[in-house]
Amino acid sequence: MLHGSASYFMGCSDPRCPKHSGLQQKLELQLQYSDRKHDIELQVNVDSSPKITICDIIKELLNFLYLDDISPEEVRLVGVKNKNKYFKLNVTDIQKTLRELHVTTDCILHFEPTSTASAPKPCQLTIFGPDEKEKKIFQWYRAKTTLAILLEYVIEIFSLQSIDRHQLHLFTICDELDLFSCSTRRLIELGVNDRMAIYVQIVSSSSLMITNENIDVHVEYGDEHEKSTINVRNTETMGELKIQIQKRYEGYRISEFECFNERKDLLASVDTDKSFKSLGIKPGQKVFVKVRLTSEKNQLATANAQNKASNQSDSPSSTKANSDKVIVKWIFPMKNSEKTEVSLQHTVNQLIKKLEALEQNNRLVLHKLSSDVVEFVVTKSKETHRSLADLGFKSNDTIDATIKVRSPKYSSIVSKESPPSLRANKIPKVDCITKSPIGLNNLGNTCYMNSAIQCLAHIPPLTNFFLEGFHYTHMNDGEHTDEDWNPFDKIGSVTGAYADLLWNLWKHDDNDHDYASFKPIRIKDTIGNKELRFSTNDQQDAQEFMTYFLDAIHKELKEKNDNSKYTIIKQLFFGEIKSIIRCTTCNNDESTISPVSFLSIPLNRQERKFWITYISKLGKDETVCVDVPISGHVGHVVEEFVKYYKQPALFYHILALVPDGELDFGTPLNQLSHDEIILMEQEERSNNKRPENLEIPAEKLTLQDCLKDFFSPEHLEAEWTCRRATCKKKTTATKQLELYKLPPIIVIQFKRFSHENGLHQKIETFVKYPIKELNLNAFSTAGQQETVYDLIATSNHIGSIYAGHYIAYAMHRMSNKSEWYRFDDSCVTRVKLEDLEQDIVSQDAYLLFYIKRDILNPLVTV
Repeated sequence: MLHGSASYFMGCSDPRCPKHSGLQQKLELQLQYSDRKHDIELQVNVDSSPKITICDIIKELLNFLYLDDISPEEVRLVGVKNKNKYFKLNVTDIQKTLRELHVTTDCILHFEPTSTASAPKPCQLTIFGPDEKEKKIFQWYRAKTTLAILLEYVIEIFSLQSIDRHQLHLFTICDELDLFSCSTRRLIELGVNDRMAIYVQIVSSSSLMITNENIDVHVEYGDEHEKSTINVRNTETMGELKIQIQKRYEGYRISEFECFNERKDLLASVDTDKSFKSLGIKPGQKVFVKVRLTSEKNQLATANAQNKASNQSDSPSSTKANSDKVIVKWIFPMKNSEKTEVSLQHTVNQLIKKLEALEQNNRLVLHKLSSDVVEFVVTKSKETHRSLADLGFKSNDTIDATIKVRSPKYSSIVSKESPPSLRANKIPKVDCITKSPIGLNNLGNTCYMNSAIQCLAHIPPLTNFFLEGFHYTHMNDGEHTDEDWNPFDKIGSVTGAYADLLWNLWKHDDNDHDYASFKPIRIKDTIGNKELRFSTNDQQDAQEFMTYFLDAIHKELKEKNDNSKYTIIKQLFFGEIKSIIRCTTCNNDESTISPVSFLSIPLNRQERKFWITYISKLGKDETVCVDVPISGHVGHVVEEFVKYYKQPALFYHILALVPDGELDFGTPLNQLSHDEIILMEQEERSNNKRPENLEIPAEKLTLQDCLKDFFSPEHLEAEWTCRRATCKKKTTATKQLELYKLPPIIVIQFKRFSHENGLHQKIETFVKYPIKELNLNAFSTAGQQETVYDLIATSNHIGSIYAGHYIAYAMHRMSNKSEWYRFDDSCVTRVKLEDLEQDIVSQDAYLLFYIKRDILNPLVTV
């Protein structure tokens, strides 16, 4: 029953009235909930049907406002506001609809709890202080506790009143809480749930300007006479930084070492184990290091020796030593210059070694030394044994040391002729490789690119195509003598960048200095400039990168060869696949032939890998991963974890959480959209029920099984019309694939990343595949000749779909011997023969690269 001047806001009962007809549409309403007893004032805007009941709209209200710990029977509609006028209500029948109450759009509905309503249930958070040792329990309410309330509690309980608010950061296990744009929002809206942990961190105020977490910390160091700069990661410690700087002062010892932040606050001078991260320094910030140097030659142990050294300081020899110095200004191609003081007696070879100390893992060469009077081109001279004085440099000179990235120095491989046959006896042979393989530096989540490139670089026909092109064109062309000229740029930017990278990975030069890894900066920038998704520091898919990369080289080669489609990329990677559709009524076949470069094999999920963040009752956390059959429940994940932890009794003290809230141990795994679970240890024993044992299939899935399923006939779901003149019926049909033309290189992709029904998951199914003798005869058309392939490289994905890492395994040919190596960005390790099978054949395999037997003789070692 409505009280007051209710007719003012009620719709007309005449069906012909526009207001009445408007009730058939969605109503735009604002719902307000007021609980003065517990200091809760909330509101939400909703679109509701006029047919919805008061009971249902109360349920919506409680759901929207995270008040689901209150029963709908404990909430009542007390009034409606329309056009700035408020009308009290006393609705006893909560099954009435909005239409029956004549509520129109733009009304504000006021709700209150009944006098007997239960109080909101409190939740708890464990707050870890800035030192990660002190912790406090914070009681909060889902309905009303905001981020601002939590921040005020943190400031008060940990006595942080003197700290600038911008320097305080709060983290959950999963994410950082935005204290400024989200301060008025409730914790529950930010993904914070009961019994989660919150970590407090104090950072420098200028860190708010930094958004790119892959930028180095910029270190400016030196004494009162000279300053230099280097870049380091924010995980580096003070001790490691001091060692780096010490290496740059040959003949001197650092006797005093002090480090300051941008505000000139002293960070550390004694505690060498402290990292920049622990001191609040974020990537992209600057720090300043003040050093005092002591000459190792003149550092004497006794006072008499010190007097003697003092007397000698005025001698002519001392004056000569002081005048025997020059400043070398290192001019790098991709970063700021640095300065070093050296003696005039230093040779050019000594400067080359000093450059090595400055840039150990970069493919840089000392190109030229110059002053106002002297110029000496290092890369064109064999007289690198000469000293700076011999070259004509004078004391107190500033010498510009120009440094360049070594580039391929031969002319273009562009040819209008069709590529030669790739039979074994006609494969171009490069000079015998006598160097071990090198890695590729990670430039910030570029492991996907590094993994793909290492696989491609270890495909001999492709690499020989480029390197042999260098050789032959150099032999026939004496026009280009500039060693820094890259002729492959004439083909295209991607081809030129890849040729440059191959040259740096493979070229053997007796005068070259050893290096362990190479920074693929040029190829990353080149691809990023052409394709936006590869320009960021976000993780990408290795197969998608490789597809784009090979297609870009194919297009550039095609354009430079009068649009001939017959490029090295098409010749090596592209085969043909036949699709046959058969009418089930008349058995008529219709077939189409399409090019194919990847065989994308679907996988049936058998097991699922979960990444567990475990928080003990002491507050310590660690991350482990467990494999669980796909048919399991959350309880099976916990069971596997306590087995790994070797504490069976721990099962009864575990609380399972995801960002959305607590997990029931009986929840099926196929209902979980994330592969990350938080397991929190509780003091009290719970009633967790141990799950039933699951049967794990004894037989492992093989690649032959997958291929057989891939090439087997399947029924088309949609109705199909037969084109045969005597049939022309709408009927069902089957579809079957066949390999019509086999390429020299077959790339098999296991479709490990599933995106179905809004769930993004990684399929961890193990597939056993052969290292030698993959026979594809059963899946190809009649008349094919050689169908036997050997594995030559794999690209592997480790981790979950949200936090993964790519590595590669590849066969490396060196001195007529072939061995397998593991490529993990810059880290390269040889795979031992006894570990070959278990390392190479892995459930992490994502891309498999097989090479045809008649293209390359069977490889050694396997």
